[in-house]
Amino acid sequence: MFVYTREAHPGENVPHHDGLDAKLAHAALLRDETGISRDILVDDLAGTVHRAYGLMPNMTWVIGRGGRVAYKADWTSAANVEAFVDRYLAWRTGNLPETTPVMYRTEQVEFRGTDRQRFTGHLLRNGPRAAQEFEKAAEVWGRRSRAGTDIG
Repeated sequence: MFVYTREAHPGENVPHHDGLDAKLAHAALLRDETGISRDILVDDLAGTVHRAYGLMPNMTWVIGRGGRVAYKADWTSAANVEAFVDRYLAWRTGNLPETTPVMYRTEQVEFRGTDRQRFTGHLLRNGPRAAQEFEKAAEVWGRRSRAGTDIG
């Protein structure tokens, strides 16, 4: 399922949520524009779920039936999630009889390409302020990266 937590880049056209009705409408807009076919759960206005799961803007979590976190990513990559789920289900359903599955954790850095023109189009859909604020934030991230506070 998909959890809609907040509008990542509010602007004049798609502002910060001022009530649950607006939040539900924005979640529906996201669903319609991106073609999300999974169930969408909408977080409360206080962001209770978002806070519980790390406050990152585009996280992915895969949680097993027993509640164990099986996969966690600070940024969503559909290809990475799909590859993980395929491996996870293969082990759960088809491991060899003479083997014992042993779980372990990994942590890695991933890279992804961004279609800036398409992304900027989405920002502008929200309003010019959304695009301006994102550019200011990108400048801050760039300074931090150049200062060595990020892997690079």
